[in-house]
Amino acid sequence: MEKQRADKLILHYQNKIFGFALKKMRNISQAEELASNIVCEVYQSFLNTENIANIDGYVYRIASNVYAKYIHTLTVGRNLENINEITLPFYDDGFDKPENEETLSELRREIGYLSQRQRTVVYMHYYEKKSAKEIADKLGISTGTVKWHLSDARSTLKEELAMKKYNDDLAVNPIKFSAMGHNGYPGIKGDTNDMFDTQLKQNIAFACYYKPLNAKEIARKLNVPVTYVADELKILCEYGYIDQVDNSKNPKYLTNMFITDSRLFDNTESVMLKQAAKFMCDNFYQKVFNDFDRSQDNWGFSCDGNDKNFMKYTLVMLCTDFSYSKYDDDNYWSIYEKLKVKRPDGGCFIAHASISNDYKQPDENPYWACGYMTRATDKNSSIQVDCRFSGRSDLAWRDNLDSDWDSLYAFIKGGCNPQAITLEEYKRLCDKGYIHDDKVQVMSCKNTIGNPASGINILKNIIHENVSVSNEVKSYVNDFDKRQYEYEKDKYPPHIRPIVQHYSTNTLSAGHFIPYLIEEMLDRDMLKPLTELQKKSVFSVMTYAD
Repeated sequence: MEKQRADKLILHYQNKIFGFALKKMRNISQAEELASNIVCEVYQSFLNTENIANIDGYVYRIASNVYAKYIHTLTVGRNLENINEITLPFYDDGFDKPENEETLSELRREIGYLSQRQRTVVYMHYYEKKSAKEIADKLGISTGTVKWHLSDARSTLKEELAMKKYNDDLAVNPIKFSAMGHNGYPGIKGDTNDMFDTQLKQNIAFACYYKPLNAKEIARKLNVPVTYVADELKILCEYGYIDQVDNSKNPKYLTNMFITDSRLFDNTESVMLKQAAKFMCDNFYQKVFNDFDRSQDNWGFSCDGNDKNFMKYTLVMLCTDFSYSKYDDDNYWSIYEKLKVKRPDGGCFIAHASISNDYKQPDENPYWACGYMTRATDKNSSIQVDCRFSGRSDLAWRDNLDSDWDSLYAFIKGGCNPQAITLEEYKRLCDKGYIHDDKVQVMSCKNTIGNPASGINILKNIIHENVSVSNEVKSYVNDFDKRQYEYEKDKYPPHIRPIVQHYSTNTLSAGHFIPYLIEEMLDRDMLKPLTELQKKSVFSVMTYAD
């Protein structure tokens, strides 16, 4: 066939091919991949074939064959009998499938929900045409057991096919995780973002988030074979993201992550936090800034040029973290110890994620912020927060390395001489904006105690010595926590509410409150905008031994 005609034909069939793939896979990303494979195969076949009597049928046959091969690649190593590879009837009317083929597709789907042993027996009997005795010999079981499995499978399949087609939201409208993270310490395999690297894992976790389900029930919600679910459940349970809640033959599972369904929230929380930012500026931060302006030694902090405007940004982070928080309350941490999960790779954290619909990109949150990233080595301690007012790498906590702070410490102790560190270390610190023109940009203070482990306590002491919190502010903070919990608690399942209550304690001390404060301060002219260089090192402070 001439290339010009082949080009026209492939354009004509592109949409049909994608529709075929979407009906088969019921997953947009997999459908796109399958459709791409089919288009390539069909196009090559057009170029290599002269006369095609029935183009619709020809394309349909190729699409079916490519689909069978694609399913095979997905099931390799999964111990799944490939029901989908059965040759489909050929129809001259192309992609308009008759009812009996639709029934075949439904039957295949229902077979995918059977137990592994029943899937094997059904496949061998109906598609390999083996007798009950042959199956029994092959599997090492009695002929009677084979017959029982066949009878039970028939009953199950008839019952399921007679039911109205299951139309769970996750089957037709899968979710997608965003804002994945952790509260605690990641292990060697990473955190939530590393574990939930596929959309299937994400939807499994969400399927059993509000209600305990067994593997078959999860598979039915997602409209995928149960063997796919079983493989992923094993991993997610091993790493503590999902709990097995009973020891029955078909145990149920319940996700213990802190998953926020953004579709349940309106702008109430944002309005509350904006109002809180106004209150805190009026009743707390105005005095803090006035006291800091009058300080001759900047409360012991220093940076290149000792720009007080720049230092106030980081001061907001420290005051938010230390001045009116309940982090010193032993009960707060004892609750946290009970809520976090120990992972087999050494991680210990509460996993969290937000969700959005698969078809919709999550709206960009202008008030996003990470939690407080604390680092400590035998030379120094540091705290850092990222938000839209900072200008650091998108890698967030993964790019906040202990080695960077050790390099910066060595640079300072070496008299700010580039030769005090390696060329690679020097270049990285310059790229990160921690040093510029051989001057330290990050706000820092000396640890006069000399014990690096006490570095965070040094920062706390500086804030407590210089900042006073009125009873009015304390009362407002406590009242806000209660209102926050009341607003959020019903949007999470009962077993997650202890985490909701814990996170609702210290709401105005959390990192995500910082962008609200900075926005309000900029609007009031309490702060001036930062330069691009300053954004790289803002909301960062290091203590180091003198």
